Amino acid sequence: MREISVVFITKNEAHIIGDTLKTVAGLTDDIVVGDTGSTDNTIEMATSLGCRVERLDWEGFGRTKNKAVALAKYDWILFLDADEGIDTALQNFLHQFPLNDINTAYRIRFKNFIGGTLIRHGEWARERKIKLFHRSVGRWDNTEVHEKVLLDAGVKQEMADGFILHYLMNNLKEYAEKMNRYAELVAGKYFQENKKASWFKLYLYPSYQFIVNYFFRLGFLDGRLGFITSFFASYYAFLKYHRLKELTVNGKNGR
Repeated sequence: MREISVVFITKNEAHIIGDTLKTVAGLTDDIVVGDTGSTDNTIEMATSLGCRVERLDWEGFGRTKNKAVALAKYDWILFLDADEGIDTALQNFLHQFPLNDINTAYRIRFKNFIGGTLIRHGEWARERKIKLFHRSVGRWDNTEVHEKVLLDAGVKQEMADGFILHYLMNNLKEYAEKMNRYAELVAGKYFQENKKASWFKLYLYPSYQFIVNYFFRLGFLDGRLGFITSFFASYYAFLKYHRLKELTVNGKNGR
């Protein structure tokens, strides 16, 4: 067992949390689940698998993740979403990396799946994020969505071995619902930051997103799935900037 805390935030994740937890079994004696209001059996399942479950109020992704990190027993944090397992290479890396070097944070590459199929090209094939850090030198920013880990000055970043296995969506219905939800959240974030929906962002950027992901990032090599993921990248760009435009107009009109 290593002095690493594995931390999650959850809400109604009973369909996936069991499979995720199996991938970190044997790594640590501190797996923390900050639950934000599950009405399924997420809490019971996590507890039965040895997790320490705490109930948290939802305050947006960044703030809620920081509250979950504060509950951890150890200072080294591996933060995962409920649909993010780890592969064997990453398991081995976590068992061996030096715990004494607190001024290094680790980026981890992703393998993203839709409906059980690996996405090999396009936007989703390029994902890598800081997921392993010492909480004395790193913390989540306070944004509601698209939150990032902020590191103190002088903290270097290295790439961990292995991959996070991210099971994004089970089907196209779930994919569309997720894009709608995130577009609304990001539009609200941009509005609060006084960002504007320019003509380019409204009318050309969605097409640009499709072209970049389908052609230049080789999404077409993923066949039908590559077309779908490129389309949804375009759809997401369209939604968030047109919703931002609506918020801006309504705000100016006092509504």
